[in-house]
Amino acid sequence: MECLNVIKHQSLLKLCFSFIACTSFTTLSACNRKQSINNLSVTSLDPSNISLEVTILDTGKSDCIFIEIGDKTIMIDTGLDRNGEQILASLHEKGIDHIDYLILTHLDKDHIGGADIILDEIPVDQVIQANYSKDSTQYQEYIDALSRHDITPLLLTQTMNLTINDAQLTLYPAQQTEYEQSNDYSIITSLIYGENSFLFAGDAESQRLTEFLTIYPSTYKFLKIPHHGKDNDVLPLFLNTIKPDYAVITCSEDNAPDQKVISILNQLGTQTLLTSDGAISIKCTENQMSVNQQLTQYISFESN
Repeated sequence: MECLNVIKHQSLLKLCFSFIACTSFTTLSACNRKQSINNLSVTSLDPSNISLEVTILDTGKSDCIFIEIGDKTIMIDTGLDRNGEQILASLHEKGIDHIDYLILTHLDKDHIGGADIILDEIPVDQVIQANYSKDSTQYQEYIDALSRHDITPLLLTQTMNLTINDAQLTLYPAQQTEYEQSNDYSIITSLIYGENSFLFAGDAESQRLTEFLTIYPSTYKFLKIPHHGKDNDVLPLFLNTIKPDYAVITCSEDNAPDQKVISILNQLGTQTLLTSDGAISIKCTENQMSVNQQLTQYISFESN
């Protein structure tokens, strides 16, 4: 049996693997880095046919996601304060010099921290945020940046449907005006393109996940796991309802996802990647999806 051992090293070796829907790949655990690679299929899509790309950055225990649909770009969340320059560098590397929609799922510092830097450096057509305010340094910096650039954010109170080129983007706001947990204000975003379906769940916890499952229960091919893979009493039902083929957990080496969540994903047969191992890119044609991770650690293979 072949196993993949991920070994820490001071130098960074960047490798890129592509996984398609038929790939068999056991979920990666931050606590146990051994995993089967039997039947691993390495492939790539014809670049001329790729018309949608999702990039999930390695920003530690924070979120920053780019969605490119033809000539349109959507950004979901902006990481921490310290991620701002990294996010700008990633945008420039991809040739993105304009953002059509900036979606801020909720106002915690690990989701809006880089917003002021992005707004100061990149033209943004529309900002959409959860419908509340917060007493924090990061929120005030974000509000000041909006003022500098004469931007009025849309405070999302109703489901918003956007047709962007050939894709359908739907934003689901929180159903209540007040929550005990800031995470439960999270905007949940779905993206449908051809046969490909994505769900980005922000940091939604029990109350918000219950709302979503009550109104919009569905399966999705790809899921951005809510709240960095931290378990709650509704998450098992949520995962068993969504039944994703692929999942990404935004986390750091010091803030690993809960092992119970990893176990549920394994039981579902979900191929799961952690951003602590590197940025992730999902490229799509209308009927095919490839999931790629740029590893930032050395790897070695063992045969038994």
